Amino acid sequence: MRLFSAPEEAPSSSDTLFITGPAEALVTSKPLLSLENCESSSRIRAFLRLSRIATDDTIRQHLNETGPSQCDQYFEQTILPQWRARSEAIQFCSKYAKSLRAEAQLKETTLHEDYDLRIDPYAAKNARDYLDDQYARCVSVENWVANETNVESIIREQTASVLSDKCYYKDWLLAFKTAAREPSFTSDL
Repeated sequence: MRLFSAPEEAPSSSDTLFITGPAEALVTSKPLLSLENCESSSRIRAFLRLSRIATDDTIRQHLNETGPSQCDQYFEQTILPQWRARSEAIQFCSKYAKSLRAEAQLKETTLHEDYDLRIDPYAAKNARDYLDDQYARCVSVENWVANETNVESIIREQTASVLSDKCYYKDWLLAFKTAAREPSFTSDL
């Protein structure tokens, strides 16, 4: 599942993520990743919460039902797809927040050059209000992304610990990073 054709691309509203997987509650036909959902994060956060409940919160029960020989299969088919989907959702909104901030900073540098206050004395004030609103939206997205990144890091460490207790022959966080081909999960923020 890939959102961007190149890692440096900023997200656009046409980028979408369709959640599919073994947990029926996580299947949706509507695009989850949109710029609107990054700003009003309730849908994305609900997906993150449901995904964590379906995989990470119930891992002990699932591992009790499987033998140690099936740990790799369980990790590859159940845990890994959900971790990837959650990473993509968080990273999508992180990139959106960065693009919002970059756009606002660019507009801020040209703020006083574009307006003739003799014609429209409120133009600069209106532009400043728009920039303040854009910065506020950016900070809001950055805050929930940072929060979810921290939660995800803690959840993954706990899941890896449970996996190591039952399936002690592998470093599961390293297995995820290798399988996902991503740098450290928190390095993008």
